[in-house]
Amino acid sequence: MRHTLKLGAGLLALTGTALGFALSGCGASADSADFSPSGAGEPTSGAGADGGALPPPEKEVESDYEAPVATKNFVWVANPKSGRVAYVNAATLEVKTLEAGNAPTFLATVPGQADAAIVLNVLSHDATLLKADGAQITTKTFRVGAQANGWSLSPDGRWAIAWTDYRKVANATKTQGYQDLAVLDLTEKVPPTILAVGYRPVSISFAENGNAAFAVTQDGISIVDLTPAGGPLVTKNVAISDTPLTDPGTRDVAVTPNGKLALIRRDGSAEITAVNLETAVRTAIPMPGAVTDLDLTDNGTRAVGVIRDTSTVVILPVPDIVTSPAVFTQIAITGETVGSVALSPGGGAGLLYSNAVAAERLTVLSLLGAPTYRTVRLYAPVLSVFSSKDASHALVVHDKVTGSPGAFSIVPVQNALPAKIVETLAPPIAVAFADTNDRVIVAERGTTPASYGAYLGRLPQLTVDRFALASPPTAVGIVTGAKRAYVAQEHPDGRITFIDLDTGLARTLTGFELGARVVDGSKP
Repeated sequence: MRHTLKLGAGLLALTGTALGFALSGCGASADSADFSPSGAGEPTSGAGADGGALPPPEKEVESDYEAPVATKNFVWVANPKSGRVAYVNAATLEVKTLEAGNAPTFLATVPGQADAAIVLNVLSHDATLLKADGAQITTKTFRVGAQANGWSLSPDGRWAIAWTDYRKVANATKTQGYQDLAVLDLTEKVPPTILAVGYRPVSISFAENGNAAFAVTQDGISIVDLTPAGGPLVTKNVAISDTPLTDPGTRDVAVTPNGKLALIRRDGSAEITAVNLETAVRTAIPMPGAVTDLDLTDNGTRAVGVIRDTSTVVILPVPDIVTSPAVFTQIAITGETVGSVALSPGGGAGLLYSNAVAAERLTVLSLLGAPTYRTVRLYAPVLSVFSSKDASHALVVHDKVTGSPGAFSIVPVQNALPAKIVETLAPPIAVAFADTNDRVIVAERGTTPASYGAYLGRLPQLTVDRFALASPPTAVGIVTGAKRAYVAQEHPDGRITFIDLDTGLARTLTGFELGARVVDGSKP
């Protein structure tokens, strides 16, 4: 999973790979979105109950970021200027290139296959599917629409949807709706299909059985039926508000993996809305206060919400909450300020924090059996939180501290042990956990060459080694099959540093060794 860290006016990458894990607000099969017609995540104005100004909303610092991607054995790098894609064998560090379309830019891994990736060619308006099998590689080109800048792929790897996220488009005008989806059947049983959904989609998800896709838009949720023999069709649009013509937008939308239910949270609202996507019936679920974050476990059986005003966590059983909206669990996090939650893969733990205020604590909520929690003392404000796949450890990226260039902490989650804080030479910009849960890689990036670096953490020992980099890092990842981490860097001829997870030995490929240029994915 890939994520972006937004700091001020800048845009930096907080990146995991398909083989490393980082938490956003949802599980792998759920979907969540952050949008409003006037802009995503805008502060809510007004006054608090005591007449003072309300704290700002919790900052959503995790979203998509295009960068080199890793499959089981390879790292794939797109070169939009040459029209080629390089693939690096992470075990042997052998580099090969192959032709794609015109300006290949946006890469994604294909689930369910060891070494397959797909790239959007932004100037030829098509996509190239790349499959590696040992020394052999095959390619297949599919037609897509113009302006696409992102991918969503079904869990089984059959369906790929190319779409446009308007939030990544500079100076988008109000009349640019970006409503076209290119739906590709990678098995080629049905031809590529271009479909129109609601105004400005912000996320696309799939039902776990692969029969439907769901586009969350500012007109509601467009449902795409993937089963017709003649090709996919948009069958309905489900409103997510009683006043869809005047609804100012929503902050979080989570769709259950079975595609039957959507849960909606709005800034400043003490109500969660459940929408039956089959019948379009909406159910209001009153909450004991304004909900500042809402996440869904990846199996879709529980939703976890946070009420910052009272530092209360609500745990909603799904789908039972629809028929019994007053039956849910409340947990008061005494003495703490929590407004956000990051759920671990599998939903066994919730990591509670706030980045709307300078809170220097992380609360670990166990969701296995009867919920319990403990609070971990940190020594700098929390900006964002990421979990290993097995929820044994978390990595906390800290917000700015006067006099410090940056910092992160590694937190034992399953054992009641102190966190380890690491001061960095520049703000952390990228994070990825190993699929084996025993390594984590963090990149830092400042304004001078001395501040370009990467940190390899060993778990559960909590030992951390720093590696200096010759160029500004853009993304990190871990190639499980080769037991190597990689750090992609900005360089005219391409540069990637590989770090052996066992020995810590680093090797950098650059110039003539790497026949493709590493790009930041935001422009060709």
